[in-house]
Amino acid sequence: MSRMPSTSRTAVISVLCLVVVLLLTACGQDVPPEPTIIPLPPEEPESPAPTRTVTATPTVTPPPPAEAPDPTSTPTPTPTPTPSVATAPQVPSITTRPPLEGRFVFQVASGGDIYVVNADGTGLTRLTEGMDPSWSPDGSKLALARWTTPWGIYIINADGSNERLLFSSNVARAPVWSPDGTQIAFYFETEGMTAPWKECFEGLGCFTLIPAMLQQEWHVGVVDVADGYLHQPYCDRRSFSPTWSGDGEWLVYDGDHGLSMTTVEGPNNRPFNDNVHDQFPIMSPDGSRIAFVHWQHDHWEIYVMNADGGGRLPLTGSSALLERRPNNVSPSWSPDGKQIAFLSDRGGDWEFYVMNADGSDQRQILASVTDRLKITYQGANERVISWTSP
Repeated sequence: MSRMPSTSRTAVISVLCLVVVLLLTACGQDVPPEPTIIPLPPEEPESPAPTRTVTATPTVTPPPPAEAPDPTSTPTPTPTPTPSVATAPQVPSITTRPPLEGRFVFQVASGGDIYVVNADGTGLTRLTEGMDPSWSPDGSKLALARWTTPWGIYIINADGSNERLLFSSNVARAPVWSPDGTQIAFYFETEGMTAPWKECFEGLGCFTLIPAMLQQEWHVGVVDVADGYLHQPYCDRRSFSPTWSGDGEWLVYDGDHGLSMTTVEGPNNRPFNDNVHDQFPIMSPDGSRIAFVHWQHDHWEIYVMNADGGGRLPLTGSSALLERRPNNVSPSWSPDGKQIAFLSDRGGDWEFYVMNADGSDQRQILASVTDRLKITYQGANERVISWTSP
């Protein structure tokens, strides 16, 4: 316990003495002489620290700066505790994708109705009937095939007017425009001759055991748009689905032993690859890549490779554990080469889809169209859809 200051004790003693005097006087007694105050032994000097601590207790002293909030670390009014809310719009979603641009032409079935529609699903219009419709490079015309009288390859304006029979053939399919729009390549049924079977015997000479005979063949044809003149490039005996190189110098097609390539003029036919399951090649608008359909054990998938045959990659696929693997067919490049439209039965019915050129962001398109029109695919590498600029 702290001691009372000496000056305070002296004052208290004086007051007590005065009270005693007053009591004696009141009782009629003589006041005794004032007592002598005996000084107390001197106290040790008191440290001023205790008095200072009383007047400056920790309860009134502000908290030390170390415990106070640091203004420099205080969050700004931007709500940092919930970044997911602020960043959610940055996640790709259907609502944030830019709308598709351009126009599609498509068939509901081979030889059935052919329609045009805007890429956003508006403006659905029936044009004509036929198969394998294909846009011209500038989007002003369409090429298509018909197996009804008169049979052959036709061209029409984008609004369905000015129809013209360009090449007459009983069985012609898959017309596709050259990059400059001056020629159309296709394939058609024709007759060819088998090679004779000869055997040579020592001492007897060579004999023809089986003579050459007529056989059904499918060849690539090229017709000039201006006058309908037909070119017949060197090609395999069974040649289907031609597509043009970016410079228009070469044709890549589905041949006897995989994809093959040839030129419009000259004996330049040669193999492109040796995978017999690769079919329906489609060159990108810039000529750098080829999309194609590949028969993968029991279903169709869409692949892509470089124009030189390298960089082969699958774009579509599904789990091998599925009871039924869906088919993905009939790829069509967007005008800028950044996306591919295609047909798929992954939802049960044949419907239209789109994906980026690397296979990402696959999603259904033209749902309002396929809700109204039933699309049929016969597995004959038919071109169901073609894409052009607005």
